[in-house]
This record gives sequence, structure tokens and C-alpha cells, in this order.
Amino acid sequence: MPYSQVYRNIEDWKKPLHVVHAYLAKIYFKFLPSTQVIGVTGSVGKTLTQNAICSVLSKKFKIVCGDENLDPTYRIPKTIFAARPWHKFIVLEYGVEHPQDMDYYLWLARPQFAIVTNIALTHTKYFKSEKGVYAEKVKLIKALPPTGTAILNKNDKVVAEMKSQTKANVFWFGKTSKMGIKISDYSQDLRGSTFRMHFHKDKAAVSWKIIGKHQLLSAQAAASMGIVAGLSLKQIASGLSQVEVPLHRLNVVKTQKAYILDDTYNSSPKAAKESIETLVDLGATHKKLAILGEMKDLGSLSTTAHIDLGEFISKTNIDHLITIGKVAKLIGKSARKNKFKGQVLNYFTTQQALVQAQKLTSENSLILIKGSRHAHLERIVFALQGKSTQISCYQCGNLK
Repeated sequence: MPYSQVYRNIEDWKKPLHVVHAYLAKIYFKFLPSTQVIGVTGSVGKTLTQNAICSVLSKKFKIVCGDENLDPTYRIPKTIFAARPWHKFIVLEYGVEHPQDMDYYLWLARPQFAIVTNIALTHTKYFKSEKGVYAEKVKLIKALPPTGTAILNKNDKVVAEMKSQTKANVFWFGKTSKMGIKISDYSQDLRGSTFRMHFHKDKAAVSWKIIGKHQLLSAQAAASMGIVAGLSLKQIASGLSQVEVPLHRLNVVKTQKAYILDDTYNSSPKAAKESIETLVDLGATHKKLAILGEMKDLGSLSTTAHIDLGEFISKTNIDHLITIGKVAKLIGKSARKNKFKGQVLNYFTTQQALVQAQKLTSENSLILIKGSRHAHLERIVFALQGKSTQISCYQCGNLK
């Protein structure tokens, strides 16, 4: 089949099953001519944006949305099979990690609507540079029909350049978008956040279960899709208020002794900085710990990215920085070099880091835990909750 490289991590005996499943999904989708595809891509915030779009559009339409914890390679065919003729929209996350991944997704289903959150340094081990990331993700915009709509983040200069790559309509979102959704009066605490949303002369209040000011990008993207689909601002606000936090993506977890910001699903330079900013903002009256693993798949840019993150952290008032592994140690070394006032500790195993985290945790602690997916730092979250740390990963096997 075309694009068979997407099954690169699958055992050989399983590949034919996935190939057949993909072909059948492609054929099945042809029997849903009235169901329109909304494609979501970007370097950060895709899953939350997908979930927010689903919650918003469900206020007016029958829709189907994918499993947030399943890789898009398998999620897209599975989501297509979940669609029925009465579904107005199917929302698909087009998350790419390697060149030609987007070609495979587009072979399965081409969108009528496409949302791009941002472009940043992710998976540069394979894409080599930010330009490489752009070249892959812009394929989604190029695939739109002239009658389609591209919903683009005008604040991101690289995303803004995508306008020239499509004949479809363009709906802008972001602070610099004159005609788009505006947000004011933002406030957050460990229970979530609130803000006001404005569109032309209309306004509505939103109680958002999500923390992190940077995550407003997903709210704006979803609200923009709502406007394009003909929803009222009141309907959009109601939908946003019901969005659930994607698992392990900056979730607030309360333990007997502390609060944890569980951001263990993945990590990249932009996302790590945004999570650090959230820790500092929410931790004004707390003892702040940051437990960071390696940001993987950055290739030749890895060393610079980890050193840059350490320099960024050095300017914060975090009390304790714990890094895990040889590569992540660069974060701590850089923080020290740049006169970070907090304590810096490095450990080579998750278990060692956990023991130290337990010693440092007190009644007033706020702990950010963040690392790339296959480091499985969620085990630290589980342990601090007093739960079993045993997990099963299709790539890593069984871990404790």
C-alpha cells in the first residue's frame, strides 16, 4: 500500500492487519458523502483543540471525534469507522512525526476544514528544521478544496504563510486577528480558568476546565470553527465550558501532600516553556518543583534546545529543578550556568528522581512533571498519588 512507512514501529505480523483496516476505512468513508472532515494539525495543542472542537460543534451537530490517546496512524481509520451517515462532521487529528505521514492521512481522508495551531521545533530528528515541520504540515492546507476553509493562527508567522498555499477561504484567529475571536479577563487557579470571549458585538463568559494561558489558543481555534459552522457565541461558550482536559496534558492532580501538574504525555521546547510558565503563575504561594525528562526526537537541535530551556528556567523562581537522564542533565547545567537560584538535581533513572521528589514534597508543593512520551514519567505521578507505577506500552513493554 502507499505510505507503508507509517507502520514502521509495528511488528511485521501485524502490518497486514493494519493495511487491510486502512483500506477498508478509506472505502467505507466513500459511503459517507455528507460527512465533512475537520483536520487539526500543529506542533503543540492539537489534541486539546480536537477535543474543544468536538465539544463546541456537538452543541448543534452530530459529530464523531477520535480517541485522544491513540496514535493518529491508527486513530484516523478507527474514527472513520465510528462515523455514520447522520454525522455532520468528523474531527481528525493529523499529527505528523515523519516525512510523508501527512500523505498517508490525506490518502485516507481529505478535509473540508483545516485548523493549524502553530509551527515549532518538534520531531526535528526527522524533519531536520522548522522548515521541514512546515513543509509536512502545510500539506493539510494544500489539500483543501476551493470551497473549504483554513482556520489559521495569525500570531504564528510561519502558520500565517500558509495562506498563500491554498485557494480555500481563510479564517484567522489569534491576538493579531482583527476580525477573529477575542479573549479578555483571563484568570486561572488550580481548579481551571475563566475568561470572556468576544466576536464582533457579541460576548460570552467561559468557565474553562483547562489551565495554562497558552491553552487559550485551542479555545480560540475551536471557537473559530464554531463561528465558521454557524454556531452562536453562547453555544460556543457552552461547548468550551464542557471540554475535558486531555489525559497527562497539564492535568491538575491533587495528592494528600501536594498538587501535581501532570504534563507527561510528551515534551518539546515550546511546550516545556509554556508549562514552566504555568507552574510559575499558579505557584505564586507554593514551593515549586519541576521534574523534567528529555525532549526527544530533536536530532541535531537537541543539545541547543535543552541548553536554551535551562537558560529559560534560570530566570524563574522555581525552587527545585530535577532532571532525568543524560540529555536532560543539560537543562540543569545550563540553569546553573545562568545563575538559577533554585536547587538543581540530576538523576539517571525515574526511580531515583521519584525518591528525591518524595523527600522534597511538602504540604505546600506544586510539582510540574514533564517529559517525552516514552520516558513514561506518568509513573512518578502515580507513585506520588500512592498508586501502582506498573504500566504497559506497545513499544516499551511492561514497565514498573
